[in-house]
Amino acid sequence: MDNAAYHAHPAVSKSHLDLVARSPLHYWARYIDPKRELPEPTPAMRIGTALHTLVLEQDQFEERYITAPQVDRRTKVGKEAWAEFEAEAGDRELIAADDRAQISRMAEAVWAHPAAAALLHWEGKAETTHMWTDPATGLACKCRPDWLTSDGRLIVDLKTTEDASFGGFRKSIGTFRYHVQASWYLDGVQAATGNRPEQFLFVCVEKKPPFAVAVYAAAPVIVTIGAETAARDLDVLATCKQADAWPGYSDQIEPISLPGWMMPRPDGSMQQPPEIETY
Repeated sequence: MDNAAYHAHPAVSKSHLDLVARSPLHYWARYIDPKRELPEPTPAMRIGTALHTLVLEQDQFEERYITAPQVDRRTKVGKEAWAEFEAEAGDRELIAADDRAQISRMAEAVWAHPAAAALLHWEGKAETTHMWTDPATGLACKCRPDWLTSDGRLIVDLKTTEDASFGGFRKSIGTFRYHVQASWYLDGVQAATGNRPEQFLFVCVEKKPPFAVAVYAAAPVIVTIGAETAARDLDVLATCKQADAWPGYSDQIEPISLPGWMMPRPDGSMQQPPEIETY
């Protein structure tokens, strides 16, 4: 199954659960609403997808992407050069020269990192699709690990990030629910193949110079809490599907206070605001 077919398949993925967690209405609007419009990938998403291909499926990169020439399309010469380029490009995705340079440097940084390179040199396969049925809800589910070793022992997930430091990426785990992804992939591969991988690992590369890289192994508590969270999301989704009811936020007036980081500590000192990563 190619990437487009995978994303078009209606089975529940981790991305589906993220929308359910926001509200069932958001899930309905994205995946069920007959008038829905498919969102265009953001520039950051395009960079991330291209990086995945360059690192994990390098032999396919030139088949999928082509770097756009830097020409002035306001001039006759530039228009002619661009027309020749478009004819050569075919259905390949265009990448700006600056983006291509960024992606190349990020990929070089990943391969220069000893732990990351060792993991990705382990015999395995990129973008394998796994399908299963959740026993508690009966919902069809899916996952597509970035890299699964051939012996089934390791799942490696490549992440682009603004901050790959220990503290920075730990915040990203909470913000982007990467704990749910770790458990979802481990449970999914086990359900689909009968063999549970031993470890879920994040290979994190920063999107700006010096393109620092870090590798983190998901601690057991990440997997445990991720599985509990995924189970709650699935239960909500199954309930909404059965009732064909898709609530948004509360219909009532709700009290609201300050976020936890703005509340004073017991000693009266104030906490520092979290740095939220922007994609």
